[in-house]
Amino acid sequence: MALLVVGLLAACAQPPRLPPAKLPPAPQPVVVPVPPPGLKLWPNRDAIQSACLNDLEALGAQFELVGQAEPGRGGCTLVNGVKLLRTSLELPRPVELTCPMALRLMEFERDVLKPAALQHFGKPLRRLNHAGGFTCKRMTGNGSRVSEHGHGRAIDIWGFSLLDETTISIDRQWRARDRFGDYLREVARRSCDYFSVVLTPNSDAAHAKHFHWDIGQWKRCGL
Repeated sequence: MALLVVGLLAACAQPPRLPPAKLPPAPQPVVVPVPPPGLKLWPNRDAIQSACLNDLEALGAQFELVGQAEPGRGGCTLVNGVKLLRTSLELPRPVELTCPMALRLMEFERDVLKPAALQHFGKPLRRLNHAGGFTCKRMTGNGSRVSEHGHGRAIDIWGFSLLDETTISIDRQWRARDRFGDYLREVARRSCDYFSVVLTPNSDAAHAKHFHWDIGQWKRCGL
């Protein structure tokens, strides 16, 4: 009889409760940024990138969009890139840069390069003689890092030409004690307010014949 009662009680006992099953988290809604009213959106560019391109266009640049480059061999990238055909000055050939670097270059032309040329020579500046922008290479003096050129955030400058085709050469006139040297040294000095790194013939042998300007994360004014 005792065994029967125990058996009945065991049969009536509540089964053990299992912990509730864990449900997967609810998917979060995708928030698509709404561009400000009147903002011109460019193909394959978001609102922030498009704003830069609009500013670049407003300053008179002529350019083509460059396809967004994912990190490639050597770690080089080009985000929101443009192929500059002309800034506010003529270019000897097109140059590829990020939009922010191109915009900074044009602001520097407007604020420094062109007014200083009129002051020193009494003639307008016509051409920006560059030695290239975006190119996949390592940093000079530190091969462990990608150069800012490898991200389109740098440009090298050989010199300038006036409206009458007078050439201002960094290689030949950087140390000249005349208006050509005065112009180049003023440009170099004031470029430190616009660019993160400024390298000149005073910086090292690798920059003996040109200026290097970039908007990378490091800061150096090599005057």
